[in-house]
Amino acid sequence: MKKILYTTYVTMWTLLILGAASCSKSDDANVLNVSVEELTFTADGRAASVTVNSNLEWTATAPEWLTLSPSTGSGNTTVSVTPESNEGLERSGTIQFTAADLKKEIKVTQEGVDFNISQYTFEFDSDGTPIEATITTKYDWEIVIPEKASWLEISPKSGTSGATRVTFTPKPFTDRTPRSKQLLTLNYGNTFSMLTVSQSMPNTAPEAPELLSPEENAADVMVNATFQWRAATDPDGDELTYKLMVSGNNGTSWTTATTSETSIKLQNLLNKNTAYIWKVEASDAFGGKTESVTRSFTTGEGGAYADGEITRWQTETAGAPMPVQLVIMGDGYIADDYVAGGTFDQHVEQAIEAFFGVEPFTTYRNYFRISTVAVYSQERGATVLKDMSGCKAQTRNTAFNATLEGGNSTGTSCNYDRVFSYALNVPGVTDEVLRNTTVLLLINLNVYAGTCLMESTGRSVSMCPAGPSFGAVVSHEGGGHGFGRLLDEYRYYNSSLPESEKEQITQWRAIDPYYGYNISLTNDRSQVHWKQYFSTSGYEAVGLYEGACLYGLGVWRPEYISCMEDNRAYYNAPSREAIVRRICRASGTTFSMSSFLANDKVKSDNTRATRAPEQFVPLAPPILINK
Repeated sequence: MKKILYTTYVTMWTLLILGAASCSKSDDANVLNVSVEELTFTADGRAASVTVNSNLEWTATAPEWLTLSPSTGSGNTTVSVTPESNEGLERSGTIQFTAADLKKEIKVTQEGVDFNISQYTFEFDSDGTPIEATITTKYDWEIVIPEKASWLEISPKSGTSGATRVTFTPKPFTDRTPRSKQLLTLNYGNTFSMLTVSQSMPNTAPEAPELLSPEENAADVMVNATFQWRAATDPDGDELTYKLMVSGNNGTSWTTATTSETSIKLQNLLNKNTAYIWKVEASDAFGGKTESVTRSFTTGEGGAYADGEITRWQTETAGAPMPVQLVIMGDGYIADDYVAGGTFDQHVEQAIEAFFGVEPFTTYRNYFRISTVAVYSQERGATVLKDMSGCKAQTRNTAFNATLEGGNSTGTSCNYDRVFSYALNVPGVTDEVLRNTTVLLLINLNVYAGTCLMESTGRSVSMCPAGPSFGAVVSHEGGGHGFGRLLDEYRYYNSSLPESEKEQITQWRAIDPYYGYNISLTNDRSQVHWKQYFSTSGYEAVGLYEGACLYGLGVWRPEYISCMEDNRAYYNAPSREAIVRRICRASGTTFSMSSFLANDKVKSDNTRATRAPEQFVPLAPPILINK
């Protein structure tokens, strides 16, 4: 009995000791708990929170696209979990919490995007360095390249879902076509995105322009001076534009004007008796720029042209042995019309733009030296013998006695000898030079008329009233008759060209074989002097069309219609050839048919004039003087 009681006592004591030990161990146990087992994030990167409970110091690690704050602690701690925005596919990982030998993990997942490309704009350098981009999407995709961006290669151009590295590579340049911004279409799923591509052109800056006028330290320069320079050379053959810069305060500020030509006037007049500096910047379309040297000059009192004053409006820059002279003067302009930028200047500008606004004069403009002569008349206008549209009969006292027949005629005449005598005052114009010089006589009268005096020696005076269709009259009378020595292509008599007129054409061609080169006295395709065009590509408009020189029969013209019929801004192919031949003759250069064809910019009529010939009022036939 005592033994049993002892055993019971020992057992109970043992249990008490073990129970006490057990209670002590529970109170001192290490704890690490987290509030969640899994986190899911949206692609835009919204944060979430986790509660950590531990009686130990703990640390946490996470994938690099997650930020934990804080990442260490003890006790009850709220941890902010912030993901980066996901521009790729879905991603996952684990956040691991560690305290002593205890560990807890949270599975983390972040949604991906439906579509993403690492960049939308591709600007390639001039060397054509490839650019790589990553396309990430859940869909199949394809990049479509338009024709204007065919200079670009893409590899691969299509793909499936996932992340794909795509290489964009420009092809080497083979010409000077700009690779400006173009749009590519990137199709995916049921929608698309647009990519922008462009490439810088390999480019060398142009050479500096050579300044011509005003010359260095020039004095008494007119306040409406024309600034002139020699055309700059571009190593890449690019077309150039020029910026004139003029300063009256030694460069503190500049007045500028931009042109594609090699001369220009400022819109506003310069100040009188003022020191100026000037320079010219040449630039191409691809960012290349070069400035000239800087020159200085001083203006004088000249704000108007003196009677008889000669002004050079354009200096030839073609580098030919001789300039092709173009002399412009006016009749019916009084002293007040010769102020800088006044009526005469305005009419001269219009005449020059009209003359050189038609090929081939446009292309060969830099062969010409343009001079004007100020000649004062006592009265404005011109003498008109009969009432005509826009003007009644009148008598005017003018320098060259310009006289219009009026009525239904556009015939005009003047004192030709006096015109030639003034032209001979222009530097470089001699009797011999005058045979290849065109004189434009602008008449200060607002009527439609015009006539050209043509001498067998080559001298000419083209009389052009500054009225309706002024520019067209300049093209017909000045460019066509006066310089090109072309004949009219009108057809008004339903009969053959008289034998006397055929004989005159033959006689004049014995002096100048290219006289009247736009008409033929034969319709034999193997004999006509423009037969070479029949087999030359691009000149399909050239043929044999009966009727010219006012007659409908017995004479042929090369194309259906041209400037010499209704004043349109187009000379037919043989006319252009004759004009270029005369430019070469006057400039001392050799004409080359192959060079002419290579430089022939407009090979057929592109004016799209729709006026019917019977609605057109013809200009009077040229006055022909056999010297």
